[in-house]
Amino acid sequence: MLKLPPWLRTRLLRQVVVAGLTLLLVVLSSLVLPSTSALAQLLPIPPSSGSSEPLPINVERSGNLESAAVQLDGQVLFRVASPVVFNRTEIVNQLPVEVRARQIEANLQRLFPAAQASATPLNPETLEVVIKDIDNYPVLFAQDAGLAEPRVLLTVTDTDVQYHVASSKQVLAEQWEEILSQELRQAVAQRQPEALRQQVTTAVQVMVTTLVLSLILFALRVWLGRYEHRLHQRRTAESALIEAQLHEAGGADHPPHGHQDPQLRHGLYQHLKLEHQLQGVRLVRWLLFWGVASMWALSMAYSFNLFPQTRQFAQKMVLAPVVILLTWFVVGLIDRLINLAVDRFIQKFAKGQPMTSTNLQRIHTIAQVIKGVKTVVVYIIGLIWVLQWLSLVPGSVLALGTLVALVLSFASQNLVKDLVNGFLILLEDQFRIGDVIMVGDIDGFVENLNLRVTQLRNPAGELITLPNSSITHVRNMTRHWSRTTIDVEVAYNTDVNQALAVVRETADELAADPEWGPQILDTHEFFGVQEISHSGILIRIWIKTIPLKQWLVSMEFRRRLKMALDRHHIAIGSPRQVWLREDVEAQESSRPLYSLD
Repeated sequence: MLKLPPWLRTRLLRQVVVAGLTLLLVVLSSLVLPSTSALAQLLPIPPSSGSSEPLPINVERSGNLESAAVQLDGQVLFRVASPVVFNRTEIVNQLPVEVRARQIEANLQRLFPAAQASATPLNPETLEVVIKDIDNYPVLFAQDAGLAEPRVLLTVTDTDVQYHVASSKQVLAEQWEEILSQELRQAVAQRQPEALRQQVTTAVQVMVTTLVLSLILFALRVWLGRYEHRLHQRRTAESALIEAQLHEAGGADHPPHGHQDPQLRHGLYQHLKLEHQLQGVRLVRWLLFWGVASMWALSMAYSFNLFPQTRQFAQKMVLAPVVILLTWFVVGLIDRLINLAVDRFIQKFAKGQPMTSTNLQRIHTIAQVIKGVKTVVVYIIGLIWVLQWLSLVPGSVLALGTLVALVLSFASQNLVKDLVNGFLILLEDQFRIGDVIMVGDIDGFVENLNLRVTQLRNPAGELITLPNSSITHVRNMTRHWSRTTIDVEVAYNTDVNQALAVVRETADELAADPEWGPQILDTHEFFGVQEISHSGILIRIWIKTIPLKQWLVSMEFRRRLKMALDRHHIAIGSPRQVWLREDVEAQESSRPLYSLD
């Protein structure tokens, strides 16, 4: 298999991530954009006369006709139509369709107070809807023994026939007569005293059942909360034990003898397992909470729907919260299921990694980044769906918002590059908080790292902030291990073997010291005479240390080496100048004995 260099692999991976984000944005755009007609609403073409203003709620326009729904007890009976009204603020002879629909609904509602005031209440068995022709227009009346005279309900117009594509006004009137007869009889029957008592009994039973089930689920949730607390304490204890074992092993990134203690590895896997169990318990507790909330919302909606007087209120005021709660539940469930999948993936991914505390922190950071991005995307999709379903936001606004989002995405390319490169830095583990790195000619201690920027503290104490998109080549001086290069130059006439022996003895003594030995990994990697010059003999030694300890080790080594060289009377090299005596004597002999001056 062809092996790619790291820089090329990173560049390809970055391009793949950018392409994936672009594809995701396009897919979301296609989901958000409702239809071509919604795009057309962005720049609507006004009609030939009048002004184009937003239509009222529940009013639909089709060609030169507008229609509105006629409702009874929250249920749509049929739609009536009227000619288009372009300017509703300046109405002269035209009656807007929504006004006509409300007048018909008022005619229907007036039947029920009349029944209560009359001596003989309306009888659902004898209530009739009849059709009478008045000026060649079918007019629908309601008549019953409880009514002193027939009540006018509505008139079927030519516009209604045109909208419903009926053969005649009489045919459409007969269809509406059948609908009104059935619905009015049902409405009257539901307002009878016997039906009212049954509705109250059913509502009380529903609420009591909901209360009992809520108490049971609440008790179960409390028990799970205590279990979650115990799991959290176990995880905290496991974390403390892992830190102690890593400290005894001599460093978080350097297990002894090049391998990891099986007990330590088991503890790290146990930590991940406890994290997975915690996520599962939190999911169950979250489901119980939403189960109680959904149960109360549904029971209230059902109770309001039992009474015809509150049925419309139930559908308008209760349906929206129920939809919001259910959508919140579904979105939250999807979000938490993806969290479990991410934890499962991270747990499998961790099995192939050296399970150190720093690796554990890196894996946790990657998981949190994935979960954060996923949560934002999932909840935005859920919010857009709720707004569309409840018709709270017209499609044109959503389409315009999508276009604005696309424009902003192109305008914030640098931000996207920062986020993508920051994610790749975490994914590839290029450096971590606490590492000493060099980016170009800037070096420093990594003090903060997130998806957008990296902050370095240089040796002068200055805090330097670098956008992640500007980090292309990084030199990490503290990853896994560090090295200090020590050069010592002795005098030219020094016994080179003795000088090498003194340097070697000093390094071995430092490595054997109980205080400094755990920080030193190797002193035999490179050692010898590096250079011979007019100033002396240069001896170089490499000392391999654990991360961030190379500077302290080098200072202690130089201190000890100075003392050892003094004990063995070995001088430090210094520049030499040679004076040739023969040249001086020749110059003096060439001078004249007597001067004419």
